[in-house]
Amino acid sequence: MGTTQAHASTQDNPTETLVVCMRGMRKLNVRPSLPLYIAQLWERRNFIVTDARFRAFRTAKSYHLWRFWLIAQPMLDAAMYGLIFGFLLKTSRGVENFIGFLILGVTFFGFMTSLVNGGQSLIQTSKNLIQAFSFPKATLVLSQSLRYLIDNLPALLVAVFVALGTQWGKPLSWTIILVVPLTLLMWAFGTGLMFIIARITSFLPDFKVLISVGLRAWFFSSGIFFPLERFAHSPFLYDLFSLNPGYLFLDAVRGAVLYSTAPSLARWLTLASWGVGLLLVGLVFFWRAEERYINVRQ
Repeated sequence: MGTTQAHASTQDNPTETLVVCMRGMRKLNVRPSLPLYIAQLWERRNFIVTDARFRAFRTAKSYHLWRFWLIAQPMLDAAMYGLIFGFLLKTSRGVENFIGFLILGVTFFGFMTSLVNGGQSLIQTSKNLIQAFSFPKATLVLSQSLRYLIDNLPALLVAVFVALGTQWGKPLSWTIILVVPLTLLMWAFGTGLMFIIARITSFLPDFKVLISVGLRAWFFSSGIFFPLERFAHSPFLYDLFSLNPGYLFLDAVRGAVLYSTAPSLARWLTLASWGVGLLLVGLVFFWRAEERYINVRQ
């Protein structure tokens, strides 16, 4: 048991000694061990869910027709890209059900990029909360990522139904249920990216410029407007695109919804490695700077 002594000068007893028991006390803003950190997050699971539900649709609710725009905005994005790339640039040639192909690509990729963008400046905007309370800062990221999952669910569901509606008459396949685990793996992958982005941008705000450029490059290299087979004539480009996790997730969703094909075991292992693996890597990367977030400038 540790003690500390302090001398106080008073008129009655100028050498009075105060003894303070330090048992049970701990330093604030000290990074706990990773197992303890994960246990602390689990203890706060109800707060994470409640906070995410409370914040969900907050941005959309600033519009008078926010329920309409939740669904209409991704559809308008798909229509714009379809006009430019499908009609004018003819990328729709050779693609079965190009409308469904495009809508699924735009909407599900938008879900992943919303998670990336949600991590930018997250620590700075939560600075007052970080200074006022002692809690695992990963709580902020998990709550934010769950919020974006809730935000995107209506658009994702509508995209699936619209894609199915564009091939009316084709029997509905059981593979449609695979969209659920695929979406969860995409959420895990995006949350891992959010952890990484949240830490980097908290100390290097200028990194957000590179993120913006990187997202545009990722968007155009994920096969949103064209199938990967377009580059089959170039083994290097084909192999390069096939390693892109964005393309792998979109291809699996399109296969399950449009073409009644389930991912192979090897593909499931690859997607699980990207999703769960990056979530764990991102969490550890974020945790290693836990004690430094209180010093981040707003």
